Amino acid sequence: MGQRITSVLSALNIARSTYYQWKNWHPSQQETRRNALKTAIKAVYNTNRGIYGYRRITAFLRFILNTEVGDRWVWELMNEMSLKSRMVRKSYKKPTTTTDTPQKPNLMKNLDDLSGVLTTDITYIQLMNRDWVYPATVYDPEKRRVVSYGLSSEMPKEFATSVVVKALRANGKPKMIHSDMGSQYTSSLFEGTLQNAG
Repeated sequence: MGQRITSVLSALNIARSTYYQWKNWHPSQQETRRNALKTAIKAVYNTNRGIYGYRRITAFLRFILNTEVGDRWVWELMNEMSLKSRMVRKSYKKPTTTTDTPQKPNLMKNLDDLSGVLTTDITYIQLMNRDWVYPATVYDPEKRRVVSYGLSSEMPKEFATSVVVKALRANGKPKMIHSDMGSQYTSSLFEGTLQNAG
C-alpha cells in the first residue's frame, strides 16, 4: 500500500482492512464491498463534521480508493445510514423596489439616433459578508461611457436623483433620460428634478 493512501486512511480512521476489502472484492462478495464503502462514507462524513454532501464525498472516495464510485450509489448508501449534509444553503434575496405608478412608454426603444439620450439605473452587488451595496450610474449610450456614478449602502430616491443631478451639471441638458420604473425613478423628487432641469 502506498504511503499516500496509508496516510489518508490513517487521517480518516479507516482501517486498512476496509481498503483491502474494497480493492479485492469479487462479484460474490458484493455485500462485503457495499459494507466497506459504507464504512468509508461514514469516515469521510464524520471527519468533515457532516458538512460534505454526497457529491463531495463521492469525489473524495474516488481519490482515496482510486476507482470509479457512482454519485447515485453513494447517495443511496448515505440515505440508508441517514447521513445528510449539515450545510444549509442560505438564500439571500436580492433587494427589490416596487411602485404603483402606471407603466410609462419606452420612448428610447425606436430611436435611431441616441445623441442627447442618457440612461440611468441602480444595480446590486452582494459583498462577501452578505451585505448589499448599490452602484447607480448615468450612461451615455451614444458615446458608450458612464458620465456619472455613485455608490451607496442604501438605495433611497435621494441617492438615485443625486447621480442624475451630477450628470446634468457635467453634461448639460439631454433630450431624454431613460430609466426603469423602480420607486427611486418614479418618486416626486426624481420627477421634480427632471422637470426643473427642463
